[in-house]
Amino acid sequence: MIKISPNIFLAIIISMGLTFCQQAKEGILTLKKDSSIVLVGNNLCSRMMNFGYFETELQLRYPDSLLLIRNMCDGGNTPGFRPHSGRNSPWAFPGAEEFEHESGMKIHFEEDDGGGHSATIGHFETPDQWITRLKADIILAFFGYNESFEGPEGLENYKSELRAFIKHTLSQNYNGSEPPQLALVSPIAFEDLSQKIDLPNGNTENKNLALYTAAMKEVATTEDVPFVDVFERSLAWYESDEDDLTADGSQLNDLGYQKFSKFLADQIFGNVGNNMDQNRQLVHDAVKEK
Repeated sequence: MIKISPNIFLAIIISMGLTFCQQAKEGILTLKKDSSIVLVGNNLCSRMMNFGYFETELQLRYPDSLLLIRNMCDGGNTPGFRPHSGRNSPWAFPGAEEFEHESGMKIHFEEDDGGGHSATIGHFETPDQWITRLKADIILAFFGYNESFEGPEGLENYKSELRAFIKHTLSQNYNGSEPPQLALVSPIAFEDLSQKIDLPNGNTENKNLALYTAAMKEVATTEDVPFVDVFERSLAWYESDEDDLTADGSQLNDLGYQKFSKFLADQIFGNVGNNMDQNRQLVHDAVKEK
């Protein structure tokens, strides 16, 4: 009998691009050599650029895969609303304007010309144009936090917006050959720091965040899209860790992003480990410089 080491076997699976690993564990996507991974979403994802742990984790686990990882997230973004001062429209896909949020974002962008169209002027590319330029094979979408402030009343609208985003995304061929793999990532829970800082205790926030996380899971299940529940896991972290994991209850700190990034990599691509940990600081420094 020929014995194959686990590391060699894993390399064979990845290099062949087999899809059965997606069936082996819920939430796992198939990573291939030269995969282009694009992150879209809100501030939870945007601030990952300040710490660099998620890309470091992936580059260490798949050192020969030549991964392209790009973060397009920005605070305040929703599935359908992704404004930019130099973009002619704040809407991420056709029809996204139907899911106007209570914050008045649509009014801000459309009140000037009187014709029901955005009054902003610019040449900045649309989200789809950017993602096509990046030839995305995999899209990780981080939503639900901003929308949760609309409470139970906004839940059905959010589900409709998220469902429309999924359908639009999976109808595209950003890499020129096939629809992208897509995974949804929930918001984190609100950490109670009220005994240390003048902040809310998070009870109200977490009730809404739990509702929106459940809504994301429901839509993901219906649309057959992998879903990563970080809300429940972060609640467990807050209970078990002695150190604070957020700066203000809602935004992860350095330690929080270390835990979050490993969990995210494990859930989406599988806990494959790595033999390159001795190079972690070098890789992390390179990611931060990028």
